[in-house]
Amino acid sequence: MIKVLHTSDWHLGRKLDGYDQSEVQRRALQWIVDTVRDEHIDVVLVSGDVYDTKLPGDQQVGMLSEVLTDLVHIERDGKPAVDVILIPGNHDSAVKLGFLSPLMPSNLHICSQVDGVATPVMVERGDERLAVYAFPYLYPSVARFPLNRLLHQADPDLPEDEVLEETTQAVTGAAIRLASRDLAKRRESDPGLASILMMHANVASRLRGKIGEKRDDFSGGDTEHAASESPLIVGTAEAIPSEYFAGSGFDYLALGHIHKPQTVTIVGDGQLPQARYCGSLLAYDADDVKQSKPREGNYRVVDIVTIDGGKVTDISERFIESGQRRIVNLKGDIDEILGPECAQYRDDFVNLTFGFDPEKHKDPWGEIHTAFSTVLGYKPTAYGEKDRTTADGRAIQRNVDDPLDVMLSFVRDVTGLEATAQEKKVLGEALKRAQNVPQADASGAKAGAASGRRGRRSRVTADATESVASESNGNGND
Repeated sequence: MIKVLHTSDWHLGRKLDGYDQSEVQRRALQWIVDTVRDEHIDVVLVSGDVYDTKLPGDQQVGMLSEVLTDLVHIERDGKPAVDVILIPGNHDSAVKLGFLSPLMPSNLHICSQVDGVATPVMVERGDERLAVYAFPYLYPSVARFPLNRLLHQADPDLPEDEVLEETTQAVTGAAIRLASRDLAKRRESDPGLASILMMHANVASRLRGKIGEKRDDFSGGDTEHAASESPLIVGTAEAIPSEYFAGSGFDYLALGHIHKPQTVTIVGDGQLPQARYCGSLLAYDADDVKQSKPREGNYRVVDIVTIDGGKVTDISERFIESGQRRIVNLKGDIDEILGPECAQYRDDFVNLTFGFDPEKHKDPWGEIHTAFSTVLGYKPTAYGEKDRTTADGRAIQRNVDDPLDVMLSFVRDVTGLEATAQEKKVLGEALKRAQNVPQADASGAKAGAASGRRGRRSRVTADATESVASESNGNGND
């Protein structure tokens, strides 16, 4: 039996809305080391985005060095017990991450070279054998040439002038073909060989599309994204149809890039591998946490994959014990949010959407910051205003009877503050010049619109998924 721990998207050095998370990251990494030791893990897979930037600071480099050193020095029966396999993601520098990799311990494998996509890391434990194919992040402009060379070496009958297109789908498809072909050859002499493919990419769950198929649109699929993710490629279709992996021979896809833990459904004909995004090490945005019941650590997990008899027999999650403060999304009336039920969230990271009576609450921002120690963000709406959306998410229109009201709303949206008297005067004068009407008329329209809004007061309610009350009594599930 071989036990594999799958983790990804550590983003060492990343902050949460400006709040330093270095110590929380350090605790999470130490928890991984302890889990590997306590649960007798044989292989650790890190599926990209180890760092948050291609130029990490000294502290982040030290953190990575420390955790890798601890992992590769875990011993059982006096011998190294853990193989660590790591690939660079789109946030990492493959060159810097792979520097001196040939001189590293034999059980530390930093797979940073494109021309190694069809050369697996081989792991043996007793009678069990595992081939791990590890793709570094494949930039189309860089990867197409070495992959094209490998394709022609593997198939001399390919026309010499046939060159891969500079697209994510073309280079990923080529890498999959090469690795799958190598795996098939190895299984001719070793039919019990298990296999895992590691990659850092946007694989679209349930999305159909065969390798080499010409398509104009690769969007769609059911993969759920998070706000803290960075687009892999700007201006091109980046999604990889899950059908690319149908019949490839792989038993498990250890995926990175998507920050929300989830299963990816592979569609198509032939053997279909199991596939998972284990998600990020920490929550890096309020949107990363959608569960109704707040939890310390914010539902971040690693996946434990058990291989027995050449097959994946179990995939289970372990919650990462990082100690990261809970992220709480609260929506409702400001009096409810400041009420006794929400006092329990005082020391959490809170993200707020609330309505308030401007006559009663002259300084809602001050009240919020007094009530909560760490506010990630807030979206206030004064009663009488047209909100951006209704509680169930349907779009509604602003009050456009008065153009000045629209201009003041823009100031409020951009700055989070009401326009000053001077700003209102400047906007009013600009509106007068644009409309060529007397200033008094614009002021009168403003007064009339304000009076109408007071007559249309409506209470802001919680959205369809959670209210202030449900925050306290949620079931903890997505």
